[in-house]
Amino acid sequence: MATSVPAFEAYWQATRERLEEGFERALPHFFDRLPAGHLSTVRTVLAGGKRLRGSLVCLLNDALGGDPAAAVPRAMAVECVHAASLIHDDLVDGDASRRNRPATWATEGPRRAVLLADLMFATALQRMVELGRDDGLALAQAIATMAAGAFQEPLEPTDTLHSPGGEGMPYPELIYLKTGVLFGTACRMGALAAGASASVAAHAFEYGARTGEAYQMADDLQDLVGRPPGRPATAAQLALLAPAAWHFCPDLAQAPSPPGPDHAARLRLVLRSAMAAGIEARLQQARAAASQLPGGFLDGLLATAPDHIVAAMAAGAP
Repeated sequence: MATSVPAFEAYWQATRERLEEGFERALPHFFDRLPAGHLSTVRTVLAGGKRLRGSLVCLLNDALGGDPAAAVPRAMAVECVHAASLIHDDLVDGDASRRNRPATWATEGPRRAVLLADLMFATALQRMVELGRDDGLALAQAIATMAAGAFQEPLEPTDTLHSPGGEGMPYPELIYLKTGVLFGTACRMGALAAGASASVAAHAFEYGARTGEAYQMADDLQDLVGRPPGRPATAAQLALLAPAAWHFCPDLAQAPSPPGPDHAARLRLVLRSAMAAGIEARLQQARAAASQLPGGFLDGLLATAPDHIVAAMAAGAP
């Protein structure tokens, strides 16, 4: 029987609370080289957010019958990698705020922000290596893959706007590197926490990666395609839209400069339909991967969680 939306939301909320308590207890050991003053900075960076990646670690661990305590350090490592990547992103993009509060580089300064992100990457990797070779390798691969993707992004995003064929990474690769790989790694590490085999861990990665790609596509659809009438996109927003446009509708992507309102409206209409179909295709792939995981009392939740995660993003869940 499929798990209802309230059941998923209840699990997610309970898991977030469990992680908040677990993170607070684990933080001094996790970052044992930091004095209390600096530890509070890490605590601030990790605060807030949806905790989706950490919750996926717990979901896979719980579904596969693992010890709940085994998921906490792995979830913390994944959340550290996510938070550190956001520190770098905000600095590179010049974004002065994050989650309705100042970005880390705006409060700590660019130099300290970079060093803090590096510390979080390195510490998360160290702690996972201490847990085991497979955990360390999984996280190292995720960090390396994400970094390779970030390095290939254009220095000026607007360079992608009018380049024939679309300059930069293809959209499917972009959403995998940006979100899919860390969602997948979170699920893989949840399976590892439960002592799963390599084949089960691979199915768990597939489940998470496709869920993450659907989540990123829904985020793009919300931000870039679902704009209110009468509010044209800025050049920067069109630049973010360009990889999706070149992938789904290359004929329309070759827009005049600047694009007229009729052309922009048609582009949004075509993209809305194409991206909605792309989201559903990835959700189907995630469900198929869930069906390959060993049966358990959370089978229904595993099967329906990807849909609810995407729906929660679209609804603006905290």
